[in-house]
Amino acid sequence: MVTFQAASDHLHPNACGKSSCMKGGIGFMFYTSLSLLALGIGGVRGSMTAFGADQFEEKDPNEAKALASFFNWLLLSSTLGAITGVTGVVWVSTQRAWHWGFFIITIASSIGFVTLALGKPFYRIKTPGDSPIIRIAQV
Repeated sequence: MVTFQAASDHLHPNACGKSSCMKGGIGFMFYTSLSLLALGIGGVRGSMTAFGADQFEEKDPNEAKALASFFNWLLLSSTLGAITGVTGVVWVSTQRAWHWGFFIITIASSIGFVTLALGKPFYRIKTPGDSPIIRIAQV
């Protein structure tokens, strides 16, 4: 939605020098797309480390070493992704147009989602245990 709005001139707010220049539909689309973006990022970032750690059995010495390696690779890839975002994507956005930067991010996110979905048959999905909140409430 952000990419589409950035690419469509008729979805840009009129320049009037005030903060209240956005019309209803344009403002609604803008804030809805930002809310969905924040919701998606929050869901992924909050569960990515736990989901990755669930793929390893801590009792197995080989997998315990692989778990430590996983966190190293996770941190490295997150850092490289951030560097790419603040340099490459920003360069494309300033040299070409805003919507090309958003388009690159959309494509990268879509590739990541498809990769995650295709790997689903190979994931170890652990069932959640008892909630610590329930144990506290029982006291």
